[in-house]
Amino acid sequence: MIWIVNAQKAAEKYEIQLEFNDGLVGTLDFQKNLENDTRSIVRELLNTDNFNSFGVMYDTVTWENGVDFAPDFLHRQLQFHLQVA
Repeated sequence: MIWIVNAQKAAEKYEIQLEFNDGLVGTLDFQKNLENDTRSIVRELLNTDNFNSFGVMYDTVTWENGVDFAPDFLHRQLQFHLQVA
């Protein structure tokens, strides 16, 4: 089972540095996730003040408005990003 142990704001607008329990660490850009998701609660996070309200709860990144992404999903995205980079 994969979970997030730490998340910190990174340099760019929608980037978060993620650290997983298996040692994977890297920065993930959430912009495409936010733009491609049609749910209004997710689109609220395009406002950077809302986006920056994240924290780690329930083993993943969560936002004050209740949005979260499954840690397995974020882990796969980060692995892909690191392979492509």
